[in-house]
Amino acid sequence: MMKLIGFGGFVCGFLLVTVGGYGFGRCPKYPSMPKFNLTRILGDWYEVERSFYLPEIASGCTKLAFQPENENAVKLNNIFRLEVAIKTINRLTGSPSINIGYATPESSRSSIMDFKFNTRFPDVISRLLPGSGKYQVLFSDYDNFAILWSCASLGPIGYADQIWIFGRDRDFNVTIRSKIYDSLKRLGLEPDRLVISKNKNCPITL
Repeated sequence: MMKLIGFGGFVCGFLLVTVGGYGFGRCPKYPSMPKFNLTRILGDWYEVERSFYLPEIASGCTKLAFQPENENAVKLNNIFRLEVAIKTINRLTGSPSINIGYATPESSRSSIMDFKFNTRFPDVISRLLPGSGKYQVLFSDYDNFAILWSCASLGPIGYADQIWIFGRDRDFNVTIRSKIYDSLKRLGLEPDRLVISKNKNCPITL
């Protein structure tokens, strides 16, 4: 267990242990991806790279599947609520797991989504569960990759952010990876923070 000294130590410890990407002040503000097409983000995505994230330390073969909650239902002002199935393999035990959540975009053209897991807890509690919160697709070409970003703020004191790189396959070629890294740099995010996700010996059915 980490020993923290004083409130400043608590803040630094929280930021380091939670994600490893941190800064002072509030979370940066990124605009929604221009001309974001929600329907083109649907389907299967595989985690290829990510920044350090403690809850995923024992996870591998991570796959996200996005689909409309109801194929025939469109929410107010054309906002779909997406069902998100998160499938992983525990690298220590080899056991598969699946978690279901729901992502609600701010609008039909917004790449900023509010995500929460499907639980029996009241809404006010489910929003506080690890993994719940706002996520943003910073950039995607829809066919090859998507850059997903999230940020947690401790008011004006500091923030911790997280980056996930998802692909339609479990790896990228050099050209696509270079495009992703260039996109991150233009956004002021360092590709050096990323680690390769564990995607060896993944079940074909996952």
